[in-house]
Amino acid sequence: INRYIDMEVGYYKLNLEATNTNIYDESDNKVYYDLLRINAIILKDTKTTNADDYGIDYVRNGTFAFLRDDLVPRNIVLEVGDIIEYDGEYFEIDNTSATQYFRGTNPERDLGYDLGLRGEFGWPVSVVVDAHVTRKNRLNIQSFRSGINK
Repeated sequence: INRYIDMEVGYYKLNLEATNTNIYDESDNKVYYDLLRINAIILKDTKTTNADDYGIDYVRNGTFAFLRDDLVPRNIVLEVGDIIEYDGEYFEIDNTSATQYFRGTNPERDLGYDLGLRGEFGWPVSVVVDAHVTRKNRLNIQSFRSGINK
């Protein structure tokens, strides 16, 4: 991925300790850690529009695949609620999956792994996340300029 595709996304980890919640464990003002840049393979769906009494809104889903070998040394754990920034849009993670293995074998679930017989084959290759576009104004992660404009 890193040598040939070179697609980079911004990643914002949800900071649960700094986010204040109500009695239902919900929050309108979520707090995120600083931006991290990660290489990924990206598949965006086409944009569809929704019209209701409040106006027109659009919906877009995306799938992002990351090399596990890029995530582990940086201690990055992709979780539901985290934000991915790509192409001017912010995607909120809905689902994560880490079930792609080299040679199709998960060495930790191999029948001979506990006996030390067959654990040398296969390893987890990627983490794939499904996400949807979310509104920028909900996130509070955009930097604001201040001062006097001369």
